[in-house]
Parts: sequence; C-alpha cells; structure tokens
Amino acid sequence: MFTTRSLLAVIISVQFSFCPNPPRMVRHFQYQVTQEEALILSRTVLENLGYEIEFYTKESHLITTFNTPIKKDYRRYDYSLAVIVEDQVEVYIIAQKHIFKRSSETSIGGGKSMTEMDTVDWLPYSLQQKIYWPLINEFAKNGLTQIESISLHHLNNNSPENA
Repeated sequence: MFTTRSLLAVIISVQFSFCPNPPRMVRHFQYQVTQEEALILSRTVLENLGYEIEFYTKESHLITTFNTPIKKDYRRYDYSLAVIVEDQVEVYIIAQKHIFKRSSETSIGGGKSMTEMDTVDWLPYSLQQKIYWPLINEFAKNGLTQIESISLHHLNNNSPENA
C-alpha cells in the first residue's frame, strides 16, 4: 500500500513535528491572595529586580516595563515585560532585535541610523531563561508558584476531586 518514497516522507515529517521548541515568551504563575494583592506583589517584584514601570493600571490589572537592553554574542535585543493579573499572573516578554543595515554603508553622512529595530516574537532560549529565572525565584519567595504546563493546570483545576 505504502511505497518506500511515501513511507520515507511520513517518517521525515513525523521527526520534524517532534523537534523540540523552547516555550513561547510567556510564563504563568498561580497565586493564593486577592487579584489586587497579586498585582501589587508583581509590581514590587519587578521594582526589586530593577525594572522601571512604564504603565501600572489597577483597573485592567496590567503592568508594563520600559525597554531593557540585553545582549547575546554580538546581537543586541531590547525587551520589556508585560504582566497581566487575572485568574493567574501571566508574564510576557516583548522583544525587539537591533539589525545592522547594509544599505547604510552607502549613506555615509546621510544622517540615517546604521541599525534598525525589528520586533521579534521569540528570543533565544538562553536569553529567556536569563530574564525569567530571577522572576521565578522572586515570585516563589513571595508565594507565587510557576505553572509548568498551563494545560495540565486547567485539567487539574477542573477535575472532579477539586469540585
């Protein structure tokens, strides 16, 4: 039924579908206090880690930080954090990458920047860890625990034992 060529194509596609990808730039934390207390706690943690708060809105339970530079090898990234407190605390990384423009070599003295910013929806996993580990540790000290798998958390909370 299957030819060797089609069998090989299926095996290759299955192997590519199991390629490990680092988690997206979001982490989830559960809290046992009120939503307002979790928001205040999140702001305190960010300030203790040296982040400057750009927006803090009690009405929408949202915190964002100013851009912070971070480097990997010769590449420079700027990132900010967005914290949303709902039924859990969600911490998102919003990142931009500095890109050297080759065309800038022709515009010497033209006043144009030699780099431009490009919004990225991922950072190298090592940079994500460098950003998240201090947050995870500081949140843990204050009673907020990381949810390793958001789908498992929802399954556990909706089980009959928790009803």
